[in-house]
Amino acid sequence: MDDRKTLIIGIVSGCLILACICILIAIGGGAYVLREVVLEVVETGVGLSIDASGTPTPTPHIIRPTQSSQAQVAVGTGTLRVLENAGIPENNPADLAQRLLGIDDIPETYPDPNWPHQVGDQQSFWVTDTSTNISSQVSATLGYVTEHAYIWIGNGIQYDQGELASTAETFEDHIYPTTRAFFGSEWTPGIDEDPHIYILYVQGAGSFVAGYFSALDSVHPLAHEYSNAHEIFVLNAEYLRLDNEETYGVLAHEFQHMIHWYQDRNESSWVSEGFSELAILLNGYDSSGFDFLYAIQPDLQLNDWPNDEFSTGPHYGSSFLFMAYFLDRMGDEITQMLVSHPENGLKSVDLVLEEMGAVDPLTGESIRADDVVLDWALTNYLLDEHVGDGRFFYHNYPYAPEAFETETFQDCTP
Repeated sequence: MDDRKTLIIGIVSGCLILACICILIAIGGGAYVLREVVLEVVETGVGLSIDASGTPTPTPHIIRPTQSSQAQVAVGTGTLRVLENAGIPENNPADLAQRLLGIDDIPETYPDPNWPHQVGDQQSFWVTDTSTNISSQVSATLGYVTEHAYIWIGNGIQYDQGELASTAETFEDHIYPTTRAFFGSEWTPGIDEDPHIYILYVQGAGSFVAGYFSALDSVHPLAHEYSNAHEIFVLNAEYLRLDNEETYGVLAHEFQHMIHWYQDRNESSWVSEGFSELAILLNGYDSSGFDFLYAIQPDLQLNDWPNDEFSTGPHYGSSFLFMAYFLDRMGDEITQMLVSHPENGLKSVDLVLEEMGAVDPLTGESIRADDVVLDWALTNYLLDEHVGDGRFFYHNYPYAPEAFETETFQDCTP
């Protein structure tokens, strides 16, 4: 009896160990098998019949809200009207310091008396731990200088000089001109009256962040005591290596934020983040992978950005895919207008389309933001350039993940 019991326990234990091993394998290979799983579900779950000859199939009939039906929606309260017509002012730390702290006559710039800097120069910088929102000073040494950038290395951080040179020259020769050509210029010569962008490679930027740009670094220290008073972004040396594609993607992402802040200082977070992810694509680097997180949980509000940093992953993905689709569908000129438009969010999308006279070639009607969002949502499910006029596809991003069903209804009766 005891031997049999021991044997059963041994078999059960062995199965549990095997199951744990399988779990570890599944977790370890998650990034690798994710796309295969998505593709399998989509290909077997979508009931579409696509002509193998490549002949375009008819565009699905979509019931879109008309202007008259929208007009029938009554505004329930006066408060809603006030909110809809309220203008959101730009966050101006100098104005806030004057009104709330009584600090008058804050200059717009804070000239750096020591520029141009030379390799080997030492300087102290404020670095914010984004996990705790606590700022502390670190010392860094200037490691490399290009025409438009300084790369500062935190003292004590080990690095390869060749990798540093490659990172600096890649930013100067590729990321800087490519990003500026599409999104526009950053503030230059900027707060410090030095045309160089500061790239600070240090530790202590936070537990879950690869890098950051803070607009507060572009204001006078009288307005914000932890301002570095430089056009600067921080690379987290705890997670990023120099001369690495992921690092180049972060540089493109943060540089777009720097540009966008200057072009439109109070833009909605989801728009700015979507454009920063788009900057990675335009620079020719692999996407961050957040679009795959969105594809497996697509039931998200596009124009929302959560405060919880652990929940932002799929929102990065949705914002990126929308901006990639908008660029592919509408072209460079309209997309670039959206970057600098003074309005924000979907309202700016509406106004840009209206100002450019965008018309749907299939219906002959004006295109609104709601139309683009609806077609974009269908694109994530269909991903087929042979449907309709080819609008349900990312021609500029053919590796976009295919979304799959999150719910299935067998009976559509009310």
